[in-house]
Amino acid sequence: MTAPDPESAPETAPPGEASSDAAGAPRHRTHPITPLVTGWKIVVGIIAVLTAQNIARLLEDFTLQRALIGLAAVAAAVVIAIVLSALSWWFTTYAVDDHGVSLHRGMISKSREYAPRARIESVSVERPLLARLLGLAKVRVEVAGGGESYLDIEYVRSADAEELRRRVLGVAALASAPEAGHAADSEPRPAGAAPAGGTAAEQADVTGASAAPWSADGRTAADAAPATTSGAHLTAAAAPGADGAATGSGLESLLYDGVTDGELIAKIPTDRLVRSLLRDLGFVFGTLASVLGVGFAIVVGIWQEGINIAMIIALFPAFIAVPKFVFGRIESGWGFVSRITDRGLRMRRGLANTRTDNIASGRIQRLAVRRPLLWRAPDWTAVSVTVAGIDDDSENGAQNVLPVGTRDELGATLGHLAAPLGTADDLATLEHLLSAPAPGIEGLRKPLRLYWIARRTQVAVLLPGALVHRTGILGRSLEIIPRERIQHVSVSDGPLSRRLGLLDLEVGVAGHTVHLTSLARSDALALHAVLARDGRTLRRYRDRAQWPAPVLAAARRSAPDEPPATTPAAPAQPAQPSTPASPQENR
Repeated sequence: MTAPDPESAPETAPPGEASSDAAGAPRHRTHPITPLVTGWKIVVGIIAVLTAQNIARLLEDFTLQRALIGLAAVAAAVVIAIVLSALSWWFTTYAVDDHGVSLHRGMISKSREYAPRARIESVSVERPLLARLLGLAKVRVEVAGGGESYLDIEYVRSADAEELRRRVLGVAALASAPEAGHAADSEPRPAGAAPAGGTAAEQADVTGASAAPWSADGRTAADAAPATTSGAHLTAAAAPGADGAATGSGLESLLYDGVTDGELIAKIPTDRLVRSLLRDLGFVFGTLASVLGVGFAIVVGIWQEGINIAMIIALFPAFIAVPKFVFGRIESGWGFVSRITDRGLRMRRGLANTRTDNIASGRIQRLAVRRPLLWRAPDWTAVSVTVAGIDDDSENGAQNVLPVGTRDELGATLGHLAAPLGTADDLATLEHLLSAPAPGIEGLRKPLRLYWIARRTQVAVLLPGALVHRTGILGRSLEIIPRERIQHVSVSDGPLSRRLGLLDLEVGVAGHTVHLTSLARSDALALHAVLARDGRTLRRYRDRAQWPAPVLAAARRSAPDEPPATTPAAPAQPAQPSTPASPQENR
């Protein structure tokens, strides 16, 4: 990191807000060559606007003198852009201390962005191509909230970015450490609720189901704990005999840079990534349709108008969109490696633009599991998550925790991220929901024969620990909503639905809403009653630290010579079956 700026006086924080400046934390500037990395965007924008509006006239009136004048104007724009970026850089500082992260900007109009430690969700390190060539990186601090709720520190040296990431994550960890025990003692409990401690058997009696780890062999948490602590089981399952990030060649070090700490969970070889894209019918058909559409437009344009500059300019966005779509899918899994650390799952991905992300299991609100048709033979699966505070819809973003993984990698990833589903064997239950035909799965579906396609492709299953929604005709996908994360449940209908005896049900968590449409009225009301009770009690009477934790994450926190950690107790509920059940059985 750069040296502290002695001339910058700390600003006064708003009343009632803990300020990192007030605590005397030094403020730093980003790397001095940051203006060179950010200034080119201004130049490209100016050139794009001028040429897009005047390209035809510029080509018709082209002379050497005008070309030299244009180059001089571009050079002036470059100098102005660098000067403006340098001024912005000089008046931009950041500070990190035990209270949070603050970022100060502005020369005339000053602004201050502040991320208090209790609201920090995750920290990612991004390396765009130009910054990567210069040895720089951007640190993004995701803050709980809606929309673009993040704080960017751009750019610092790559080594300093890793140090800054660890520092911010350590600050975020301080927010929950001293409060967990107090919350467990002071939080009111409903009548009949079990205490937070207790044996696994006592807690199994309360929850109505014993949690099994997400392992392919169906072992219990106690059996999996030694192997998890040592790392032998997961490492062998994810990448037998190879860990290129730490001991590989120079090319391996380049591909898997920035992720060398922690226990290896998943590592995607390049050949598997390429084969998975060729087997993804949605990606293949989408690419072919785009290429054929652009080709058809070119043929029609040449047939009607002939080859001219205006036609090329009109089709230029389409020429860029197709390669960008293909390259984006490749980048989403290129060099992907995930490792489990003390602060959650850390992932690295990217070819030209690389990024590393950190996701803690307690922040996950929803999981989406996807398996296209041609992925069934090699038994590949993709997993993405919805994280509170992260609004990232791109496929190469932090939410894509496993672009294409084997069954062992799937079990290891979900074992460290997903709370137990409450069945005897969670991974076997998940596999059944993915592979079995929808009519053979017991659950809720549309009752009318009019919806004959949806009746054969969609089903909602209520498990003791989660609500699962299965969809898809050829490719199959699952939405998994942990019942502890439910924030709102609502039903709605219209005149036609009332006449047909149907209801629409919406189940919402932070950042996402699951829509279950056209359910039978009695089934929808019964499911609404069960989930509304979950939303009332599980979130109200439990602190976040008391929610069911992923089994492998709990086992990892246990020392090798201590018994494995038990799942915290839940409020007393009627006993629920360990197999998929309908809402009537859970009332």
